Amino acid sequence: TAVGSTTRRMATRVGVLGLRALSSSALAAQESSGANKSFLSSVLGQTQRFTAPLTQSLPGVTQVNAVPAPTEAPKTEVTTLGNGVKVATEATHSTTASIGLYVECGSVNERSGLTHMLDKLAFSSTANRSSFRITREVEGLGATIGSGAGREQMIYAIDGVRTTIPEMTEVLVDSVVNPVFNTWEVEEKRRAVLKDAAELRDNSQAMLEEAVHIAGFSGGLSNPLVAPPQALGNIDGEELAELLRAYVQYNYTGSNMVLAVSGAEHGEVLPLAEKLLESVPPTTPEVAQLLGDPSKYSGGQVLLPPVDDMNHMVMAFEFEGGYKNLKGSTVMQVLLSMLGGGGSFSAGGPGKGMHSRLYANILNNYNWVANCSYFSSIYNETGLVGVSTSFAGGDSKGLVDALCGELEAIANGKFTDEELERAKSASISQVLYNLESKAIICEDIGRQVLLYGKRFPVTEYLADLQKVSKKDLADGVKALLKSKPTFAGIGGFSDSTLSTIAKRF
Repeated sequence: TAVGSTTRRMATRVGVLGLRALSSSALAAQESSGANKSFLSSVLGQTQRFTAPLTQSLPGVTQVNAVPAPTEAPKTEVTTLGNGVKVATEATHSTTASIGLYVECGSVNERSGLTHMLDKLAFSSTANRSSFRITREVEGLGATIGSGAGREQMIYAIDGVRTTIPEMTEVLVDSVVNPVFNTWEVEEKRRAVLKDAAELRDNSQAMLEEAVHIAGFSGGLSNPLVAPPQALGNIDGEELAELLRAYVQYNYTGSNMVLAVSGAEHGEVLPLAEKLLESVPPTTPEVAQLLGDPSKYSGGQVLLPPVDDMNHMVMAFEFEGGYKNLKGSTVMQVLLSMLGGGGSFSAGGPGKGMHSRLYANILNNYNWVANCSYFSSIYNETGLVGVSTSFAGGDSKGLVDALCGELEAIANGKFTDEELERAKSASISQVLYNLESKAIICEDIGRQVLLYGKRFPVTEYLADLQKVSKKDLADGVKALLKSKPTFAGIGGFSDSTLSTIAKRF
């Protein structure tokens, strides 16, 4: 009834008021007791409040000595197993580790899209695990996995907590060494690869990358990295699986592989590697020679129809020797920083006060140029170095002439000492910044050991960068310009563009 409801509301209100009164009396009693305790201290059982500033030691607490900074940079240790596989590690004082398995093969060894397929099939079913189990194990470890396919190398990587190195290494090696290539998984990944190939038509930068290699090289480096639909789409699923198994069997062999670890002691990794990689067959020199497709720089031109409302181009020259040309590679790193470049739009307006030559002399003077930057694709024994740009409308012949003028100026030594020092400092800064990442350290170890059989100390490389002189840079660009040019363009470019560039030099 109404009377009952009113009585209940009054009882509730009296109860609430009683609780408030009880709380107030308890607080008053605490204050009157003179106890100097906060709420947290009463909960945590503390009976004393410290008033010492952070610049002073707490009373009764023994000071712990700081861990001294290492006097030497971590060293990369390398061991070659009996079958030729190299194990390379660098210990760091960190709670995480990066592990990578690097294989010396890629699209230079085939032209049917198998490299692209292997990238998509990374961490799929093995002789010991299903794809689902691999996924659940990686999730359980709290790790991340990744893979990459290149023209000369394949990369498989896993990152996670240092305490799980044995488990991460086991999953990684099993995924790379023991794939089964189930037909249904191959068919699923082929659809994904063909989708990538279809989307290539709408990706101007990826198309330029493919086109400049077709124009510049004959042999393995001219093979497509993105699988050609006409080749991959016409192969039976089981036949494609057999081709993939054969590719792994003959290429994923001893001296073609490096297990690299950043964030672990060598003695911790080596016993694991010996056990997990003992089944990898040694590399047979005769087979390796048959699988290789020698590449030769030829220079040339590829022109493609427009894909959007802009023109895109790459103008490049041969970098003879590639990464095996150690001094030349160092000079090219400084050239990268001197030419620099990037996009015309930024928060600070075109150029944003940057001092690289392509910003200062191209992007700031040609307002119709959307992007202009240094371009390079460098490989073991050769490479391409030049400039790439994207623009809407404007005078394409005038832009090509201006870009040639930038390279010509550096070749003739027409740059200041200040520009050179800025470029060297920027190069050193970029190297050190990249090496803050364990994943990049791991990749650096893997790639260097795969190519050189060792890893050069970072301090040595930085010293070489600092030694680059004005003459070294000028001579390096002169050597580039002596080669036949390579030109790849998408949009409205003249057939005579290549000959115009060639006549300029």
